[in-house]
Amino acid sequence: MNMSGHPEPSQGHNITQHIVDVLGRRIVSGQMIPEETILFEQDIIDEFGASRNAVREAVKTLAGKNLVVSARKKGTSVRPPEDWNLLDPQMIDWMIADNSTNEQLIKSLSELRRIVEPEAAALAAERASATQTLRLFECYEQMVAHTHDAELSVHWDAEYHKVLLEASGNPLLRSLAKAIERLLRSNFTLFTTANEGYIRNVHEHLLIAEAIRDRNPDLARQRSIDLLNKNERDIDELKKGLDEISLPPAE
Repeated sequence: MNMSGHPEPSQGHNITQHIVDVLGRRIVSGQMIPEETILFEQDIIDEFGASRNAVREAVKTLAGKNLVVSARKKGTSVRPPEDWNLLDPQMIDWMIADNSTNEQLIKSLSELRRIVEPEAAALAAERASATQTLRLFECYEQMVAHTHDAELSVHWDAEYHKVLLEASGNPLLRSLAKAIERLLRSNFTLFTTANEGYIRNVHEHLLIAEAIRDRNPDLARQRSIDLLNKNERDIDELKKGLDEISLPPAE
């Protein structure tokens, strides 16, 4: 413990990153009220026992995620949630780890997948390279090979969807791949490990890959919709056995 009462940053994890992590989690969890909470540089220095440069770098990082905004002589204020960069990987981790935000995040993920994945599958059926198509089948085969290992099965499931977005050939969809992959890993880890749910939809992934291989956009789109429909039904069923949604901590 340092004099502020915070655990010391772990070895190799510098004080600036530690400040970003602590303050970021407070903001996301609602401990700091948007447009009301003011962060003063000297207060942060005193709390964390950090240098002025370290604090300024931390505030700059938080501002880059659109969490805070600084004004001369007015300090740094917390921005409203609608301004936050929710596709930032660290933001995703903070929201996943907090029970007050992760259920809404799961709902939003489901909606985002419905908007994105069917059309990405249709585009992939038109544009996927031979290597990308083979990669989809490889991910499917790895899911099958690890049906008795939830962690590895979830890994390959998330990897499959990442490859699918990349195979769309659309650079904007590719830019979403990392964020969606991170969200999927946490979503799958929570719900699909219950009652061995992670093996329920393996075959549907093969059907999508086959439609992409056969260059059939309409079929690829429909099979993606079928997978999402089945996934949502499974999650609704699995949630009935959970008292509350509590996602695993970020890796």
